[in-house]
Order: sequence, then structure tokens, then C-alpha cells
Amino acid sequence: MGRSGWGVALCAVLFLAGCGPKEPPKPATRIIIESAPDAGAAVLVAGEDRGTAPVTVEGLPAGKYEVLLTLDRYKRTFHDIVVKGEPEETFTIAMEPLMGTVSVESKPIGADIYVDGEKVGSTPVFGYPLQVGDYSYELRLENYYPITNAFTIEENFKLEFKHELKPMEAQMEVFSRPTGAKIWINNVAQAQTTPSRFTLFPGSYLVSVHTPGFVQEEKIVTLAANATETVQLQMSPGAVPPGMVLISGGDFTMGNEDRAPDERPKRVVSLKPYYMDKFEVTNQDYKAVFPEHSFPEGQENWPATGVSWSQAMRYASLVGKRLPTEEEWEKAARSSDGREYPWGWTFEEGMANTKEAGNARRVRVGLYFNGTSPYRCVDMAGNAYEWVSNWYDAYPGNQDVTKDYGQIFRVLRGGSYLTGKFEARCASRHFDRMDATREDYGFRCAQDAPAQ
Repeated sequence: MGRSGWGVALCAVLFLAGCGPKEPPKPATRIIIESAPDAGAAVLVAGEDRGTAPVTVEGLPAGKYEVLLTLDRYKRTFHDIVVKGEPEETFTIAMEPLMGTVSVESKPIGADIYVDGEKVGSTPVFGYPLQVGDYSYELRLENYYPITNAFTIEENFKLEFKHELKPMEAQMEVFSRPTGAKIWINNVAQAQTTPSRFTLFPGSYLVSVHTPGFVQEEKIVTLAANATETVQLQMSPGAVPPGMVLISGGDFTMGNEDRAPDERPKRVVSLKPYYMDKFEVTNQDYKAVFPEHSFPEGQENWPATGVSWSQAMRYASLVGKRLPTEEEWEKAARSSDGREYPWGWTFEEGMANTKEAGNARRVRVGLYFNGTSPYRCVDMAGNAYEWVSNWYDAYPGNQDVTKDYGQIFRVLRGGSYLTGKFEARCASRHFDRMDATREDYGFRCAQDAPAQ
């Protein structure tokens, strides 16, 4: 064979070798598929169930594959992986949790919030994100009882919780000299006598003691949560009737020059000593005299209202007392310094149950004891208007003429829960018919006292 023949034969061999079948790609020895952040997702590779992550797949050829992960509390996750044919490859696929939110508020604020034992903040917390599932939380605030609660978060749910925390009780020990005295707390008679111990919620209380032959003594006591307070009250000998205070005789300034016309003129008035009820006559007081009197359950210590002047006069007479005069009422409210309000010269919210308090109703007598007058009379401003004995007439020296003056109307004092701070002034006058029984009309009584 010539040289050219050998060349042709060699080319043919090389051509045939190049046109033969290619060697197939080597399969990966193994791939590992993990789910994050939690293991346990069900794994499908190219639609084929491969088990639970982390899962090992053997002999998968190189190429691109779609992986589907499903796991409770997580969104379905699709992810493409590319298998390169390495001996071992690991694919970690992140899953997005299903989420909801929870908001927690408390009164008072500042309570620490623990979710499943882990502190997540302090109230108020709004829109705190949590993965769907079951949880428990606890609110903790010093000197308050903790609150625990269980809840379930579902996808896109917004849970809201509001809690009023219950303060840990305080202890109050009441002692008196002489001992064995009857005890009142916020004008509510207690079954115990001194010495006694009481369990009460934190707050301020008016504590009074009395025993026959002695003057009733009292003190405002502020109790802190989870604490003990000792109250010592020393009574002095005297004959002031229970539930009344002695208003000393002498001069005081009555009226105003620059307020309502019927308060003029401002002048000095002299009075003999007298006794005045410390509190407005209550429903239970009134019912004891007039059994037909009715009132809602739980309002025994609210002022008796809807009472006419004539009814108030009759009650006072039957219990051996009388209605105070305008002069007596005003002195008991403002003392001798001419103050504008029982507690001082300016109006202060929280001192009286007036329109500014926002209650829109009567409240228990004595609740606003911080607004007590210098003579220790309570609720002389607000809560209920109080009948006095006088006709509505011009003061001596007042030259104003009005058709309302004369023996037509009777006077009421002190304002009520329906009126504002102007009517709550010590000198303010209101008037109405003797038979008027408006829902905010009440009264308190007076009594003559021995000359000093």
C-alpha cells in the first residue's frame, strides 16, 4: 500500500473514533437537602417524595431540579437546585415562617411580658410578631398579682389583650385611745372595734374612730401595696354627736363681690357654735327614718337625693336635728378665711364630684375626702346639692331687684355632679321650689351646740 493509502486509512480510523458514542456523565455520589431554620420538612425533588429533611438522595444525575419543602407552621417553599456531579453536595433551603402578631396592654403600664418564659418587653406592646402556634404569656409588675394567659397565633391574625392588674393587698392596723372605739373607713361603719387589722387595696382611706364621751377622731391614711400601715388615733373628751363636727362660734367672711349678683355684698357674719353633719345624709340613713325610700343595691352610702326641701326638713326634725342656715352652711364650707372652695382658693380636679370629674353620676359620700373643708366636712362641693333652711332672698345691703327674691324659693348650696366648678364655690347660691325633687338634690343636717 502506498503512502497515500496509509494516510487515507489513518484518517478513516480517526474519523470513526470521533463519531463513536460519548461517555455518560458521572452521577453525584450523594446530595443532602436540609430545611432551615427547623428540620423535618417533607421533601419532594422533581415531584418525587424523597423523605424528611435532612434527607440524603443517592445517584441523582447532574442537572437542575425543583425542590418543594412543606412543614407545619411554615409557608410552602419552592427552590431550584443545580446538581454539579460532585461526590457530595449539601443544599440548605430557608423556609419562611407563617406569622401573626399579639398586642398586650395593662393598667397600670410597665408590666414585664414573658412569652413562653422569655421576656419580650414591657406593656404596652403592640404588634409583636410571633410564628403561628400555641403560646403562654405572663405579666409581672412589682406589688401586683401576676397574670398568665394562653393563646394561639394563626396566620395573619392580630391578637389583642388588655389587663387591669390587681394590686397586692395592704394591711392596716387601727389603734385608739381609749381603746374599744367604733371604726369607720370612708364613712362605712366596720364590725370591728379598736384595735383591729384590715386587709385593703392600696390607696387613700379616711379612718375614723369614736367612743361615747369622746370627740370622733380621724386621719387620712395612704396604703402602699404589699405593706402594713399602723394608725394611732387619740380621742379627746367631748360630747360632739357621732357623725357631726363642731363649728366654732365667731366671725367669718360671707359672700363675694365679683361673682354672681346674688352673692353680694361680701360681709362679716357672726355665728354661735353649732354642729354640722360631716357627710351628706345617705340612702341608708334616710331609709332608717322613711322605710318606703328605695335605691339601687350597693348604693347604701350614696347621698339620698330626689329629696324635696320639705322632706329634708321632716327628716331632720325626726332625728333631732335641723337644716343649716345659709350662713352656717357657708362657714362650715369655707371657714373664716373666705376661701373660694372648701380645700383652698382654686379649683382642683379630684377634689369634688362635679361635672369636671366626668362621673356623670352621684358617688359614695366621702369618696372625695381630699376636698374636705377646714372643719372636716366632706363633699361640701359637688356630688349633691344641699338644701338649707333659708328663703332665697337678697343679702342685707344688696340693692339688686329680681322677681325670684322673697318667700318663693328655698336655697341649695354646694353644686352637684351635674354642675361645674362655678357652682361648687363656697359662696355660690342655687334656688328651687320647696317641693322640687331633682335627682341631684340632697342635704345634710345641723344641730345647736352649747355655748363655748
